[in-house]
Amino acid sequence: MLIPHNSKTMFEQKDIDQLNQNIQKWSDDNKKDLVNELNALGVKRYPYSQNPVPLKKALKRSLRKKFGLTDRISYSMPRSAIFLHKGVSRGHGKSNPRKAKEWYEPVVDRNIDSLSDIVADGQGTLVINSLKIK
Repeated sequence: MLIPHNSKTMFEQKDIDQLNQNIQKWSDDNKKDLVNELNALGVKRYPYSQNPVPLKKALKRSLRKKFGLTDRISYSMPRSAIFLHKGVSRGHGKSNPRKAKEWYEPVVDRNIDSLSDIVADGQGTLVINSLKIK
């Protein structure tokens, strides 16, 4: 859905703001679930780790807006978080694999349906309210 930049839109700002707030809340809740999954798997930072910050604190969330609507949720994390998820690390290649601790995809898969409902409801509200005679 495109919203013209720097012009009056047919959508009400309160509807756009509500949709953005709902998406932000979902992304915050999803991040909490990711951290809880790391805790459940017993992931902790060891003193000899190359990462100066524990993974739970290094996991960052950001939102990108285009034309006033949130269109991207991204999570940044150290590379070691991906290695942990895949079950690889230095000295543990494919011939000597580690047990993968899948902490990311299961959480996102579990929560993604609620995000799709939020987006569908929010964009539906934008369209329906734009059809009303004012």
